[in-house]
Amino acid sequence: MSLEAFKHSRKGERIAPILASEAELAKIEAKARAGRPAVEAIGARIASEVGSLSDQEKKLVGRWVKEVLVGRGWKPIKKGRVVAGNLFSRGTIYRKQADVVPSRASAAERVAAARAILAQSPHPIMSSEELIAERHQAFERGE
Repeated sequence: MSLEAFKHSRKGERIAPILASEAELAKIEAKARAGRPAVEAIGARIASEVGSLSDQEKKLVGRWVKEVLVGRGWKPIKKGRVVAGNLFSRGTIYRKQADVVPSRASAAERVAAARAILAQSPHPIMSSEELIAERHQAFERGE
């Protein structure tokens, strides 16, 4: 089944309002900013309102979320495990495209980008200074 066909299916029509809701999109983007799989924000609601999904339907929801997030300036980075109880077991982790630093960026630009990413995180795991010190030590070790 194609994504467009899924969107027009019975389940797709029940999921559409979730992915069109600014409140739900804010939750999805908050998960993305926190470095978590985006579908983690909507899995429980989809399960309660739509019911179970097949593995193919879950993949289509993931593609649909990707379509929405890419349109809002997010870029898929990698896959990650979703916290149990959220319908999905794995999902894509996104980063705002402006946060992606070109490899030719200067050290000062990379440091500024790292600080900006940490400042956006609702629960940073370390301060920007700690992150910079850790990266500096890794660089000196040749990692």
